[in-house]
Amino acid sequence: MICPHCSKDLIQRQRTGRRCTYCREQFALDPKIDGAGLHDLRIRKAVGKLSDGGRLAVTAGQLNHSLQHRGRPPQKYRGDMGVAAGLFVPGSILTLIGLGTILTPFGPWLLLPGLLLIGFGIRQWALSDVPAPDESVHSRWTEDAFRATVLDRWRTTYGALPPGLVDEGLVRAGPPPAHPAFVLLCPDRTVTAFLHANRYPERHRALLVRDLREVPAGLPLVVLHDASPQGHLLAADARAARPGLRVLDAGLSVRTVLVDETKYTLLRDLHRPEELYLRLERAVPQLTGSQRAWFAEGWWTPLAALAPKRLLALADRAAERITAPPAPRDPAALRTGPVRSPAAGRPENPLETRRRALAVGFMSWPEPGADGAPGGAGGARPDGPDLGRGPA
Repeated sequence: MICPHCSKDLIQRQRTGRRCTYCREQFALDPKIDGAGLHDLRIRKAVGKLSDGGRLAVTAGQLNHSLQHRGRPPQKYRGDMGVAAGLFVPGSILTLIGLGTILTPFGPWLLLPGLLLIGFGIRQWALSDVPAPDESVHSRWTEDAFRATVLDRWRTTYGALPPGLVDEGLVRAGPPPAHPAFVLLCPDRTVTAFLHANRYPERHRALLVRDLREVPAGLPLVVLHDASPQGHLLAADARAARPGLRVLDAGLSVRTVLVDETKYTLLRDLHRPEELYLRLERAVPQLTGSQRAWFAEGWWTPLAALAPKRLLALADRAAERITAPPAPRDPAALRTGPVRSPAAGRPENPLETRRRALAVGFMSWPEPGADGAPGGAGGARPDGPDLGRGPA
């Protein structure tokens, strides 16, 4: 790893006790101890990228998500062909030697381990195409593990978190606006802490709540949620609970994630109750078969895993949409269906349409003038319009 203080490349024995042997300065994270690729320079670079060069305040939960694998994790299997070969070859050698020396005192002692190695090798080969139990039910680090591994150790070493990084547990919401323009509902504490840290309620006069029961009556509502069954159900429940009021679903939808899964952090929950999917089918019928199948496999994407700059832009656009006055309706633009008779206000039949067209000279040949030249007022020929031949 690279020393964050003197930029020297350190091997394991040169960073014993999390201290550089060149500059004698202490660092917070060691990739050998704390996880592959987890070191001080990576954390600082990740925070700088997430905070858009210090323009935004980002939460520890967002940093945790940014260090996760994007897209579906690689499939693991119960067996391994390499391990099978490594067991089978020495097992075969020992078995052949044991059979050749079966009549000696050492023969059975060589034959038995050889057969055991062959048996374990065959088992590894047989299980090499059997998927292992899924390990992506949770993220790489839980909130408590990430706090203990990164945040607490960083504070111990440097005295404070990197510039631009805040602990969502320490973010305090300011006083609610006296006259809020709308309510923003989001059950994710990481997202609401991020919005508070970037003064979203003050900039938009928004009231932030985390529970549908906390939403006051009479105000427009914006719903931010994960791409999960629970998230889509939250938006549906909000609409059902507020009939006649404006409810804007601005959350992360499964349709957006399925456009390109490799751009999103995918987590898996294999312990959802079956009732959840039945309720989702009734409450959100617009989901397609592939979207329901994706949910049925346990996948979901947390809203907090979006890039902070994109997440804030999404919330800003939602505020603009929910507070914008409704566009005036143009009665002419809403008129659809068949042409109606001006006199009766009823649908006009084709014969009436033809008569009105002939009355104004539509698609009729011009009548000859007094000198025999074409001209004069256009009118219908006695035999009606004839597009197959010219004027007589």
